[in-house]
Amino acid sequence: MSALALARLPVARLVRTRRGVLALVWWILFGLGTTLIARRVHASSADRALLGVYVPFVLPLIAYAMVGAALGGEGLVAAVRPLARFGASPRASALAAGIIATATSAIACALIAVMLVVVAHNALDPPLGRDIALTAYAGGLAGAAHGAFFVLGSAVGARGGGRGAMLVVNWVLGASPAWISALVPYTHARSLLGGLPAVSLSETASAWALVAIIVVSLGLAALRVRR
Repeated sequence: MSALALARLPVARLVRTRRGVLALVWWILFGLGTTLIARRVHASSADRALLGVYVPFVLPLIAYAMVGAALGGEGLVAAVRPLARFGASPRASALAAGIIATATSAIACALIAVMLVVVAHNALDPPLGRDIALTAYAGGLAGAAHGAFFVLGSAVGARGGGRGAMLVVNWVLGASPAWISALVPYTHARSLLGGLPAVSLSETASAWALVAIIVVSLGLAALRVRR
């Protein structure tokens, strides 16, 4: 079965169900609303909007919702079972579903980050065009890493209960000053979007760490699905 055929099911789930759309709309409204309120009290800037609301809440929860929508609210094993019944490789199907979920998370997170930067931008921030480009890159990469991280969680448990556990792990370890925090995407997302460096790593190192999280998470998730 071709890669395009394997991708049709998760894409159809994203397009035809309201789960992802409703989550996306809600977090857009939440992010924009809190940013506008901050501007009214003269406390807003692009960095504050991203670090105060987007990185800790909007980014991981959008990625979480996109993964859940792409998998139909199921675990990764159950999500690819219909394709396996038609002779598709379960692992190839899992990898295709993971890539679609990861790509969708990247696009959604990048778009929302750009919206917040445009709304929160003020005279003290870098030029808007440069800010938009950097934010789209950082938000997209961080969104992809969160998506892949949650895909791995979806491969654990009968109905993908590990996805919720990974959300908690991301928050808890990301708040730690120890080196173990480098294992979760939250730490590197904060660094790329103007926050504290991830355990003394440079922004370039954090970017590569996010790429590594994407590759390792998707690979391990596919290996969790039996042939």
